[in-house]
Amino acid sequence: MRRTLLTADRIFTQDTTNSIVEALVIDGDRVLAGGTRKDMADRAGPGIRHLDLPGATVIPGLIESHIHPTYAGLTDGWADCRTPPCSSIVDIQRALRGVAPSAGWIRGWGYDDTQVRECRHLTRDDLDAVSTVRPVIVLHISGHFAVANTVALATAGIDESTVDPGDPQFPRTADGRLTGMAWEIDAVARLSAAIPNITDAEVRAALLRSLELARSRGITTVHDLGVGLSAGMQELAAYRALDNNRELPVHTVGFLRGDLTTDALDNGGIGFAATASPGSRFRLAGAKFWADGSIQGLSAALRAPYTCSPDHHGDLLYPQEQLDAMVLRVHRAGGQVAVHANGDAAVGAAISALRSAQASDGRRARHRIEHCQVTDSTDLAAIRKAELGVSFFVNHVLHWGDRHRDRFLGPERAADLDPLACAAALGLRFGLHSDCPITPMDPLQTIRTAVTRLTKGGSVLGADQRIGVHRAIQAMTTDSAYLVHDEHQAGTLAPGQRADLVALDGDLTALADGAAEIPRPALVMIDGRWAA
Repeated sequence: MRRTLLTADRIFTQDTTNSIVEALVIDGDRVLAGGTRKDMADRAGPGIRHLDLPGATVIPGLIESHIHPTYAGLTDGWADCRTPPCSSIVDIQRALRGVAPSAGWIRGWGYDDTQVRECRHLTRDDLDAVSTVRPVIVLHISGHFAVANTVALATAGIDESTVDPGDPQFPRTADGRLTGMAWEIDAVARLSAAIPNITDAEVRAALLRSLELARSRGITTVHDLGVGLSAGMQELAAYRALDNNRELPVHTVGFLRGDLTTDALDNGGIGFAATASPGSRFRLAGAKFWADGSIQGLSAALRAPYTCSPDHHGDLLYPQEQLDAMVLRVHRAGGQVAVHANGDAAVGAAISALRSAQASDGRRARHRIEHCQVTDSTDLAAIRKAELGVSFFVNHVLHWGDRHRDRFLGPERAADLDPLACAAALGLRFGLHSDCPITPMDPLQTIRTAVTRLTKGGSVLGADQRIGVHRAIQAMTTDSAYLVHDEHQAGTLAPGQRADLVALDGDLTALADGAAEIPRPALVMIDGRWAA
């Protein structure tokens, strides 16, 4: 293999001493050495390829520690019901009517009841106004709720006679009529099961769209936190097919949807891998479970009530003993477990389940808590002691911080939303994420949010929880690699690591200035090869 000498103004290696060097020698798909231009030119030897990047800042390839690639890719063909562009339910109806005419389902995504003018959820009547012939389904921006029209409900076999009158997953009006809402993940899955399967080719195309976008944003590894969320086991098959054909644009670590994992274990097991095989860019690390829902949907489980609903705390999706059993089963099968927990009551339940599983045999699997938005120092200390991992959904500060402060949580709790500084002070290894498509996959903006804690309204939400630029980059490189046992492969530009890196067209100090232009990826290298 030929060697490459890469030189730039600043190369941040993110190694154990946080070295900043002028040059790297890359040997095949690995970093050989880093240092001064002269020393590395001598080390590289004659006949090398030399690429000089004047004015560029080079950092390790960024790691997106929680996204949903298939879901994100599929939404390209659905009506965009987000705000913006839709400021009202009438706008959403117009967007749905604009879906290409066919005999199939009309699908939309991204509506936010807290942002539309009417300030309420969609109903079946709203969607019946779009069509009384074709099934219509729209997913909430959180991904935790969906609303269907009458035709879609009937197609799914969901009506007043097939749903228990007291079932909170399918709410009713005062006169006992279903509203059309499917509340939380299991109900959404029941409704979505009626949608005709998409083809394997469509699943692969959706994955490629998302992963190619990730690569263009300087991301060299993604963690798929819910393989199968949109297309069941077709997604796992798509990953394996793309990987076998060497078509995956980035490295991917997958966590299979919990119920699919349980079914697979019931039917003879499923293989989890702590490391990828040579030449592979995909491995299935474990399973993903949900302990609660969404703060903006009032379904996250909180210890203290919601500010806007003083009698309501939200609920855990499973009794503690059931969550314990699900986690333990995957742990005993050798998998890594990730538990979605937004509210502090759910964080506590997740800690208990994950800690109990590890205590059963002493294996420290680096099980993870996803989002961890509302929590306190006691929980974080328990996470640290148990050697669990956390991936914080810090983008919530930017996209929902104003509403969390003014509506859902109040100023005090909202100020400690995603408490990064507290976590860092306790020595936690944590990642940051976009949860794409819930928020846009833009890791440099995510880093800026962690550093500035600026909301869309221009406020600083919880100044005490800001972290520095280099600590935020650590979270999206070194620490995110650590979350999935990849620290000896990725996350730094130390000798022996994969040659995964991104060259930015500006200086990192711009990330601390909310008014400055964010530097953007100019070149991305994965496995020692420049991305097209």
